[in-house]
Amino acid sequence: MDRMFAPEYFDMIFRFLPTYKDLHSCLLVNRHWATCAVPILWEAPFKIKDNHVPSPKVIKTYLAFIPDSTFFKSGYNKRIGLSITRPPFFNYPSFLKELLYDQFLNAAVANKCCKDIIIELFKIFAMYNVILRNFDIYSNLKWLNNLGSRVLTHFSKFTSIFNGLTYFNCSYHWAIQKNQLFNIIAENCHNIENLKASICYKGEGKALAVLIRSQKRLKKFSLINSNKFVSYPLQALMDQKHSLKSVAFEDMHQNKDLTKIIYFNYSAYRLCNRSINALAQCTKISQLKFKHCEGLNSPAYFSLGTAFSNLTSLEYSYGAYNIYDNMIPIQLLSDLIKTSCKTLKKLILDWYSLSYPDITQLVKIITQHVLNLEYLKIPLNTLEQLALIHRTHNPLRRLEIHLDKTINLHCALSLLANVPLKSHEHSIQLSFGHNENFDLKINLLNQIFESIFYKKESVTFKKLPET
Repeated sequence: MDRMFAPEYFDMIFRFLPTYKDLHSCLLVNRHWATCAVPILWEAPFKIKDNHVPSPKVIKTYLAFIPDSTFFKSGYNKRIGLSITRPPFFNYPSFLKELLYDQFLNAAVANKCCKDIIIELFKIFAMYNVILRNFDIYSNLKWLNNLGSRVLTHFSKFTSIFNGLTYFNCSYHWAIQKNQLFNIIAENCHNIENLKASICYKGEGKALAVLIRSQKRLKKFSLINSNKFVSYPLQALMDQKHSLKSVAFEDMHQNKDLTKIIYFNYSAYRLCNRSINALAQCTKISQLKFKHCEGLNSPAYFSLGTAFSNLTSLEYSYGAYNIYDNMIPIQLLSDLIKTSCKTLKKLILDWYSLSYPDITQLVKIITQHVLNLEYLKIPLNTLEQLALIHRTHNPLRRLEIHLDKTINLHCALSLLANVPLKSHEHSIQLSFGHNENFDLKINLLNQIFESIFYKKESVTFKKLPET
């Protein structure tokens, strides 16, 4: 029966299996099934997915392809990894497609690999003609960071593995500058569609700009934890304005309580006029995200509010419990929402504030102008705002509301209970701050809502810790 199907059909079927456990079961059926399953299992062996933890045997298997003499030259008195009595049944390194650099380094160090042996592993990848499609290079472990930086300087010896990259993540900062890495990728890879990066130095900014311009069709770009030198890559985005669909800015702030990342660059989100104008010309952007970015309330950014008329997703978030946003860019958000009111389907507004800003006008814009919204997440601090949202909720499929602790929760829940949803596809999640005068009895409330909402309706309640 196996011969009735070509290998590519088995490949398609196996990729639809829900878990790695199912794929491992295929190895036990027969040799033909194993031949089809092994390449899938080994194309992303360091990826953590579905609670699957990478096996420590992955690095040991790769080490089996390194000759004994290489270990002796590197100072080992014996080889490490799997002992070789015969060649491995498969050329396992050749299947590698996705590499998480920090997970790879962590596994290598756990198997007592020194810098020279790690470099030899990359040479093995190049020798077996590995063409990576995803390369994720990020670490927040200081000891791993230093080792990773030293290995990084040798990447010019095996540039061929980067020729087919479509996803490249080089975010946050290392002990050394990333100019060389950006230049290597720019020279050898021109098909990146999703690029995530961070810059701290002028040289990094210029090198990243060259990398951006060298790509044929960049679709997604994320700038993370960067400073004033972002002007170089942002101006380079003009060369990708015909293909660029998604832009994200993350972790550009000066709040030391908001991150524990090593080598974090504390800098607010400030752009020069040329950078803002360059970004505004990328009019095909349909997804825009700001996460933990300070300074967006400046009038300098107001021109962005009318630049994007085709947004389907808009996200703004800042802060956490006990970390507050005192400069919410209400004007910018309002303009962005109004400009894309006909296309917007996903809107996430998530902040923590002590000043209880008046966002009633923003809520009115959402309820009166955004016609096709399917997912809304928003913090509310008045019953009027809740009533506006709930009255116009019909197109929504998912609604998440954070109720400020100043709201009378009895009134809020009564409002929801007395105006039932009309669709069984809706999902509502309510979260609320600590209120010592209110004792929420979940079981009783579920009984109340069960008689009002459709049986398939999903209504959940979440109580936040006291702030």
